[in-house]
Amino acid sequence: MGVLDPLKSELDLWAANDEVATLWWRDDDAEEPTDGIRRMLELSHGTGATVVIAVVPAKAQDALAPMLLECPTATLVQHGYAHRDHSPGDVKGKWELGLHRPLEAILDELQRGWVRMSDLFGSRARPMMVPPWNRIAPGVVGELAGAGYTTLSTFGPRKSAEAAPGLRWVSTHCDVIAWKRDRTFIGAGKTAARLVEHLRARRLGEVDADEPTGLLTHVWANDEEAWNALGAVLELVTNHPGGRWLDQAGLGL
Repeated sequence: MGVLDPLKSELDLWAANDEVATLWWRDDDAEEPTDGIRRMLELSHGTGATVVIAVVPAKAQDALAPMLLECPTATLVQHGYAHRDHSPGDVKGKWELGLHRPLEAILDELQRGWVRMSDLFGSRARPMMVPPWNRIAPGVVGELAGAGYTTLSTFGPRKSAEAAPGLRWVSTHCDVIAWKRDRTFIGAGKTAARLVEHLRARRLGEVDADEPTGLLTHVWANDEEAWNALGAVLELVTNHPGGRWLDQAGLGL
């Protein structure tokens, strides 16, 4: 039995019900043109699977733009501002978009970040906010639509279709990196299992069935095993009648 067979079997069930499981791919932390980003773009273009690339605007190099803009299957979104932790030492986890500083300062940074995104990518920059570390305070969420963002993406099954009035919520559900285990790849088997977990919950009505299942990567952390598994997952879903990678339009971007 192949390690991705559970994912194929789950997609078989969707196809048997004359349904198509929607999935999407997000990659975080883009700052500079690297071999990893080039390889990611080649995978995306080769399989036709759109990759939503969360760019850190305060750290994004000018040279990143030509590489990303050359790829027609790349969608470019904003990853906070500088991916900098502003939380005090007694707070659990890292927060750039927590209310540990004035809300006005946060929104001002995000606006400057959006200007940088627009300068780099023009109309290819889409108004999705991806919070660093997938953490964002409710008070910040409530201001995003008014600041021009249409979509929020975090991690874990969403509680509603909108995170706030006028703000779509489209999250990820399978992070392929084990951050507490030396940033190592979780393995192809666990990747398949975590995708299946959300797909099955959707099929059974245990979570929002309309939320696409999100694959989350950080390709700067990929080893060769991770690359091979990523390519295999992309190909499996692309070629299966019960699965489909959503493009920019399908995500409402």
